[in-house]
Amino acid sequence: MAKKKNIVMKAKSRMTLLLTAAVVVGWLLAASTVLVDPSVEEQAALVATAKTFLADKLYIRAVKQYQKALSEYTTQNNPIYETELLAVYKEAGMLDDYYELIDERRAKQTAQLDEYMDRAQGYIDTKTIQKAIPVLQEGISRYPDSGLTDLYESVRYEYSPVSTTFVEMQIPAGDWYIPAFDGTHWGYVGDNGRTILEFIYDEATSFAGSYAVVKLDGRYTLIDKNGYWNAIDQLGLDHVDAISGSRIVAEKDGQYGIYTNTFVKVSEEAYEDVCMSANGIYAVKKGDKWALLNAELEPVTDFLFSDIAKNSKGQLFEKDYAVVADESGYFLINAAGEACFSERFEEARGMEGGLFAVKNTNGKWGFANEKGEIVVECRYEDAHSFSDQLAAVRYAGKWGYINWYDTMIIEPQFAAALPFLEGRALVVDETGFYRILELKYYDLF
Repeated sequence: MAKKKNIVMKAKSRMTLLLTAAVVVGWLLAASTVLVDPSVEEQAALVATAKTFLADKLYIRAVKQYQKALSEYTTQNNPIYETELLAVYKEAGMLDDYYELIDERRAKQTAQLDEYMDRAQGYIDTKTIQKAIPVLQEGISRYPDSGLTDLYESVRYEYSPVSTTFVEMQIPAGDWYIPAFDGTHWGYVGDNGRTILEFIYDEATSFAGSYAVVKLDGRYTLIDKNGYWNAIDQLGLDHVDAISGSRIVAEKDGQYGIYTNTFVKVSEEAYEDVCMSANGIYAVKKGDKWALLNAELEPVTDFLFSDIAKNSKGQLFEKDYAVVADESGYFLINAAGEACFSERFEEARGMEGGLFAVKNTNGKWGFANEKGEIVVECRYEDAHSFSDQLAAVRYAGKWGYINWYDTMIIEPQFAAALPFLEGRALVVDETGFYRILELKYYDLF
């Protein structure tokens, strides 16, 4: 039995040796094939000729040799020769060819970091930022945390200002029908500062979708974007505070209620204050406490909060987050009314769509994330929360805008500044008039 076992073991050993030998022979054959591959040698000969031309700075002749080597042969050396050809193009000042080859390498996802940088810088130098931005975005996706990010941040926020003659304007809900006051009446202007709806109203809200509420000759009316009446207040409301979706918040006889936009009351209870949100959640106040209600006006929370922080649109929630306060300070909650973290801040601004502004015990403002972590140092005199990846901050008495790397993108120069909304923001210049800032390349990011 033992003898039979030894025979089997020897047979297995011989088989293993044979297999190993076969693998080694395969490797050697493959290696020899590569070594004697004529295409490799012929391609290398062309490149060698090109290099002799380069020694005498005969760039055109050298380029033709490289181009022939790359067009007629496909070997493992092509990426190396492409890189060498890029260097030749750059040294010779043949920038059109240089950029064309970079674009080819980008399409094959073989372009290196410096190639992305040079391609983007070429567009920037020729004032075609709209072409530089996609190149930088692509490069950052391949080479994160590189110098591409700094270049990207330095160019993508270029803006153009539009001056107006108004000293009072309200931030719109997103359609950029801007409520504006001409000193006598309210009307609506577009993002170019030109009148859309005539200045005939005593009061005006921002549009919510297709409708806004205005006061005309002492009576509230629901209007569409043509200015046509769609409903009239028959209840004698004292003040319409806001509109969101198909509902409004209004005051009558010193108490706030929730109404349809056709002026029908839907809340059985009255409150000391009400704040709406685009996500359908209401904050309602009784006594000195606030509670949350859902879109059906059912309780989401008890009356737990000592304060709420409205954003620049007069709303509490921005998507799924809101800033509220308890006896210990301000913090972030989700749509269920649950605290997102245990940290509390001295003061905070309402959510706008990004990091939210918080004040420390020294009276300085910075920014925190949804975990309550300070991610931008508290060093500003005042601030609004982030939106469109920018935040309005006051520094040395003037307002400007920083990006989320805490770099001042729009220098402090304004008497007041509101958050960006879909690529535009309202600011007040040193003369007290409003301007409309528009990010030129917002649609690209």
